Amino acid sequence: MSSNFRIWLPAIAITLFLVACGDDKNAAPASAEKTKPAPRATIISTTLTKTISIEVIEHSVGSLESIIRPEVSAEIEGRYIGGFVMTGQRVKPGQLLAELDTEDYAIAARAADAEAAQLSALVKNQRRTVKRFTKLIEDKLISVDRYDEARAQLDSLQEQLKAANARRNQKQRGLTKTRVLSAYDGIVDEELASPGDFLKVGDPIFRIIKVDKLRARLPLPETLANRLSLGLKLRLVSPMAPSVVIESSIQEIRPTVGSRNRAIDILTIIDNPGPWQPGASVTGEIILTTRDNAVLVPKASVVLRPAGKVVYIIRDGIAHQQIVEVGEYIDGGIEITSGLKGGETIAVNGAGFLTDGSLVTVSGANKP
Repeated sequence: MSSNFRIWLPAIAITLFLVACGDDKNAAPASAEKTKPAPRATIISTTLTKTISIEVIEHSVGSLESIIRPEVSAEIEGRYIGGFVMTGQRVKPGQLLAELDTEDYAIAARAADAEAAQLSALVKNQRRTVKRFTKLIEDKLISVDRYDEARAQLDSLQEQLKAANARRNQKQRGLTKTRVLSAYDGIVDEELASPGDFLKVGDPIFRIIKVDKLRARLPLPETLANRLSLGLKLRLVSPMAPSVVIESSIQEIRPTVGSRNRAIDILTIIDNPGPWQPGASVTGEIILTTRDNAVLVPKASVVLRPAGKVVYIIRDGIAHQQIVEVGEYIDGGIEITSGLKGGETIAVNGAGFLTDGSLVTVSGANKP
């Protein structure tokens, strides 16, 4: 018996080993099924879409200009003696700005006065002669030819007197032009002549600017030419007074494109709010259009997929892909022109990690 047991012992051990291996193979799938992990949810934040009114705005940085920038120039020739105003000083119409040398014009004016006085005396004498000849011609004591000659002489002297008076007025006017007066109400922007300079007619002496009204010049890309029109609303802000906002409209559009910057200039005239000055920069917001019932979503909500631009609408913890069409980019948001009606809950942060049908966990909700 012992010898037979020893013979069968190895066979029994092999059989038991095979049975044990078979049980392990059958048990492995059941264990795997029990340890299979549940689907993971993506953590996101959401927002509720609403319809609002939006303004499509184009920004531009331009400059402020003075509407009137006249140069006060010399109207006669003469040596510049000196000015009575300085740069930055406000002047009013009729105020004395500068003087030119008067000596030559004073001499010419006195000569013209003397010439006019001489002719005036001759005219008076000739009038008396004609008066006497009138009585003599009635008594037929002189010939008609002599009387006519006296009348012609009087007419000639009277015309010469008129010419002399005109020359006298001209010389007197030239004398008054040695005093340069302001014709404008404004501020002296620059002194263009120095005392001692010999000025010719038309040489500038001062530049005066008006600051009560200013013109804002804003350049815009030529691609916006077909969207610009007179009357579009503007909002203007200058660094000289950041808290002051001026509302205006497009009053003029330059008909040509700038050769250097390829831009179209739009112009508007405004009342100076006080602290603004010509030459300062100005930032303009041009309201191209206003749209009501527009849907605006955060930029992070719109992601690019093979189907196009999409947002993910969240319903019952599941992300549903929605293809959309976008419009303007406004203040960190994107206008949705097609695909959303408003009132949908969409993914914001984490939207880029979603696919259609993904499970989501909302950790925070943004304001609409």
